[in-house]
Amino acid sequence: MSRFLWRMGGALVLGVLGLTLIFWQLEHAQLYAFAGLGRPAAGVYALLFVGLLLLNVSVFYALTRWARFLREHPDTRQLPPWFLVAIIVVAGGVLVTGVAVHAGYLRSLETVPMSISQGFVAFEASFAALALVPLVLLAVRWSGGYRR
Repeated sequence: MSRFLWRMGGALVLGVLGLTLIFWQLEHAQLYAFAGLGRPAAGVYALLFVGLLLLNVSVFYALTRWARFLREHPDTRQLPPWFLVAIIVVAGGVLVTGVAVHAGYLRSLETVPMSISQGFVAFEASFAALALVPLVLLAVRWSGGYRR
């Protein structure tokens, strides 16, 4: 059991790292666009791709491990689907609202700062992770291939 928890924790850390890379590079590209500097360097897009790869590997690994765990322990109690959907909706709404407010704030500035807001990237990554974790749990529950 502890090995399973360590692996799922590792998948969570890898996923949050991937989300952080994604949002960091998107913020970088957004600042360039708002400042009128054109496209950022190719390294920004390369790191964005690496972040997407890390996130996809993490989610796929979590899906397969959680499904295997549920098959091996069929009496495992799970959170009700309505609660998981509520978490996804609230976290997604907060994330979309935060991104819209941040973009409006940047557009209102006369000179766009070129430093990336680390707090905003942490906000985006944490709320995206808060929406993705229940999504993994629901995907395993509702997928016919993962159940008996």
